[in-house]
Amino acid sequence: MFNRILVPVDGSKGSLKALQKGVGLQMLTGAELYILCVFKHHSLLEASLSMVRSEKLDIPDDALKEYATEVAVHAKNEAVALGADPNRLRAFVKGGRPSRTIVRFARKRECDLIVIGAQGTNGEKSLLLGSVAQRVAGSAHCPTLVV
Repeated sequence: MFNRILVPVDGSKGSLKALQKGVGLQMLTGAELYILCVFKHHSLLEASLSMVRSEKLDIPDDALKEYATEVAVHAKNEAVALGADPNRLRAFVKGGRPSRTIVRFARKRECDLIVIGAQGTNGEKSLLLGSVAQRVAGSAHCPTLVV
């Protein structure tokens, strides 16, 4: 049924629920499970406009990438604890606009399902769906399960 399942994570409760559902689907189907954490890339111009001046202008990206790596590693460990097959589990970190990066990653890796949390770290309670989940569901080439 599913060969490759993508679960984008951001450290939120919503992404943990999506991870739990993704692991369950992996256990049912034997699919490969990909975990992806996307950090927003800051251009050199954005970094230079920061209130904090540093020696290196790419430090905001370095810090964000480091945090995203921690989130991805934590999610991978959590997936294994939930029963995911560690031999069919990979975690990735990418920089870019979250919705675009998720959709591109899914297409490039030929994922046939994306499992995404309805609310991410921004936690917009006034919306039914978070903006990233809504954009991913609307532009993905494959089915998207919003949890």
